[in-house]
Amino acid sequence: FAMHPTIESDAYFVVRVTQVVRNASMGLISLASGFFGVVGLGIFLLGVRVLYGVTTGELDPTPLPSKLKKKDEVTEGLDNVWDLMLNKKPNRRNRKK
Repeated sequence: FAMHPTIESDAYFVVRVTQVVRNASMGLISLASGFFGVVGLGIFLLGVRVLYGVTTGELDPTPLPSKLKKKDEVTEGLDNVWDLMLNKKPNRRNRKK
């Protein structure tokens, strides 16, 4: 912006509007650069933390087959979810009478 000064005009409002637009655009670009810089740094640090967890064995990217549940085992307890949500199960504590 230093190399290209604002337009020369006899109308005062035209000069002021161009200055406001230039300042607003520079402010928004600076704000966006800082925001995305912080986000990029956070994503990089998260990647470093995940890499550390994988190398130490805390995070296992390939779970053992015995730990994987079959579809029937996952949906086995979901038959009466609506009754559970409405507290209609007879063996639940804090049952409404």
